[in-house]
Amino acid sequence: MNVLIVLAHPEPASFNAHLASRARDAFIAAGHAVTLSDLYADGFDPREAGHHFSERVDPTRFDAQAEQRFHWERQTLPTDVEREAKRILWADVVILQFPLWWFGPPAILKGWMDRVFVYGGLYTGARRHETGPCRGKRALMCVTTGSSEAACSPDGPEGDTRLILWPSLYALRYLGFTVLQPNLIYGVRSGLAGAQAEAQQRALAERTRDYENQLRHLDDVPVVPFNRAEDWDDRGKLVPGAPVYSPFIRHER
Repeated sequence: MNVLIVLAHPEPASFNAHLASRARDAFIAAGHAVTLSDLYADGFDPREAGHHFSERVDPTRFDAQAEQRFHWERQTLPTDVEREAKRILWADVVILQFPLWWFGPPAILKGWMDRVFVYGGLYTGARRHETGPCRGKRALMCVTTGSSEAACSPDGPEGDTRLILWPSLYALRYLGFTVLQPNLIYGVRSGLAGAQAEAQQRALAERTRDYENQLRHLDDVPVVPFNRAEDWDDRGKLVPGAPVYSPFIRHER
């Protein structure tokens, strides 16, 4: 099995970097091939812009989709984008490792999606969702939060973290991935001392072991459900009786 781990944290000694390293070691120990994309260490530029493309479809107006498709077809994508896109297509499993910042992924990871989820290559209007180029591949997010599990629950002051992640999960689904339920590790805080710091270290060590065990049993991880093509009518509206899996896609009253 080929595994791509995408790390989005600026500190090499962070707990996120530690989790990415432990995941890599666990997969290698199990005989799998692993590639790690460390976005900060690699200096990945998250800003999609015209200057990334040496030859423009239209030099007077930048159209991201048009440029992406043009350069995908001609195999002239920016070097960093081509590298990351090839890694996604190579992988059987993609793991996104990141902290929750301001109720979403870090900007560098969102920008990685903006630039690397190339129109014409990783999706088109006719090749998306269950027919996308990444169908048959699995994706898993491992996400840390500074707040507690209670605070990140549906009735907590931070809001439902799983719901907050839904747009990013749906982006993976858009490419055709089978999306696994994210692994959330709560209460990862800095600035603790004494007994609090020791208690956190014990808790994080336990969660790391749980995560490694989860990776050894990926087949047992529940899948995030999404609507399928037959759930919409010709207008793009949910048909009566179609299942609802998220408040983001629901029947109008």
